[in-house]
Amino acid sequence: MSSGVMINPAPRRMPWLNPKLVVAGFVILIAVGFLIYQGMQSTTMAYFVTVGELKQSSASVDGRVVRVGGDVQPGSIVKGNVGQPLLFNVTDGVHSIPVSYSGSIPDIFADNTQVVIEGTYHSNGTFQAETLTTKCPSKFEAAPGGGATQSATS
Repeated sequence: MSSGVMINPAPRRMPWLNPKLVVAGFVILIAVGFLIYQGMQSTTMAYFVTVGELKQSSASVDGRVVRVGGDVQPGSIVKGNVGQPLLFNVTDGVHSIPVSYSGSIPDIFADNTQVVIEGTYHSNGTFQAETLTTKCPSKFEAAPGGGATQSATS
């Protein structure tokens, strides 16, 4: 028999307000934010300065690791004997810097090749490269009639 008093069931929570789900969502949000941050850092690392920009800021980068891009100056490559560094100049067409490099040499390294070097710059104008990367030439070039033909270098 009923006494006339009705007991209300416990109020229902909204399922998305479950504390476990909120914490899990927060952890996922932090992880995604960290991955985005790391991705932006590696993109920034891909940036390099030109030889002219390096020379303009030479005092502020003395002894620091920098990444420089340019072309191998024609006639500047001096290959030493085993155990001796490779010496060459990198130019942006106006300015050039001497480079010393002791690592493995890419197959396509030659005069006028576009390179990106990373290493320590010294205010006396020398650059001690730790890494040497070359830009691969295109295998195809425009033909006089507008079509693409395979170049003679491939």
